[in-house]
Amino acid sequence: MPVQDTDHADFWPLFARVLGRPVPPGDYTPADLPEWDSLRHVELIFELEAHYGIDVPQDRIAAMFEGTGAILAHLRESAARPG
Repeated sequence: MPVQDTDHADFWPLFARVLGRPVPPGDYTPADLPEWDSLRHVELIFELEAHYGIDVPQDRIAAMFEGTGAILAHLRESAARPG
């Protein structure tokens, strides 16, 4: 199922770069993408923090491993927070 998230369209190229493979926008879990293991997840968190200028609290890192929906939700929440 495609995910429409125009506010974070730049997430998908970043996600694909970290995984080392093309990933079209969609609703994915690590079970869907064998390349998305725990090490790549940590790398993804570092990339998200650098790219979006956000901090991902330690307790959210595991929650974001649930899937791309959880990651995009966190990005939306971070963007909505006052700077």
